[in-house]
Amino acid sequence: MSIDGDDGATLRRTAPAAPVIGAEAQGILWAVTAVGLFALIFMSGKIAGGLIPALQIMWLRYVGGLATVVVAVTAGGRWRSMATRQPGLHAVRAGCGGLGGMAAIHAATAMPVANAAAIGLLEGLFTVVLGVTLLGERVRPARWAAAALCLGGAAIVVFAGGEGVRFTPAMWAPALVALGGAALIAIEAIMIKTLARSETRLVVLFYVNLFGSLLLALPALLVWQPMSGWMLTAFLCLGPAAILGQTCNIQAYRLADAATLGPVRYVWIVFSAALGWLLFAEVPGPAALAGGAVILAGGIWLARTGGTPR
Repeated sequence: MSIDGDDGATLRRTAPAAPVIGAEAQGILWAVTAVGLFALIFMSGKIAGGLIPALQIMWLRYVGGLATVVVAVTAGGRWRSMATRQPGLHAVRAGCGGLGGMAAIHAATAMPVANAAAIGLLEGLFTVVLGVTLLGERVRPARWAAAALCLGGAAIVVFAGGEGVRFTPAMWAPALVALGGAALIAIEAIMIKTLARSETRLVVLFYVNLFGSLLLALPALLVWQPMSGWMLTAFLCLGPAAILGQTCNIQAYRLADAATLGPVRYVWIVFSAALGWLLFAEVPGPAALAGGAVILAGGIWLARTGGTPR
């Protein structure tokens, strides 16, 4: 049934006047889905036993993503609609996303994934600040309080005691890498918001993977480590997984402000702690569990504070 002809008109006339779930709530759900996908991607280096450099993994991810988008564009005959007037912004976004992703993969490989995720969650706070300062978004005081509550929960997780999650001096270097990665991913989030206002979803996905593949190709080859065929295939498959995550992110930023979605990413700690326990026997202690509960409380509060004032 076409949605452009008479049938579509009928559907529009019979549709309910108000949606079951608001646009902002839909944006939050899209963002949560994206976080779950990227939590798995970011710990791919640790799943591989730390044998493959994060740079190599990120390049293969971009190659797999580019191949996925090229197939979709070719199948749909959409090459004429892939032009962009903002190639520089796409390239900078790819650079920030690539470096931020490498930092997250390295941190999750060099330290317990719950700790790495907690530090990476500072991205939410950075995104709120950048959304206000660069995009002119206005944030209610309650949202600042919710973001601060999430940040406090992340701090509890970082410094929590307990088997598998104790913060030791050896973690400071990867912790700083994770912090830098959080800042870069926050910058990328703002660029996604900006690009989503003028570019189609497919164009955004095509250029980030194209520029990512080009920018990281030579550096990846310089640090290349041999790997098995199944491992190569697995890393290439991170591309389609990232495409799905990026699609969720783009849809989220079309529906909600960056300042709203930034703190929602704190659910990353839930996914990371669960996967760390299931895959690497990293058992969070009571303080880490308490920090996770604080993060969830902040996220629920955030979702209940309503839209940002205009």
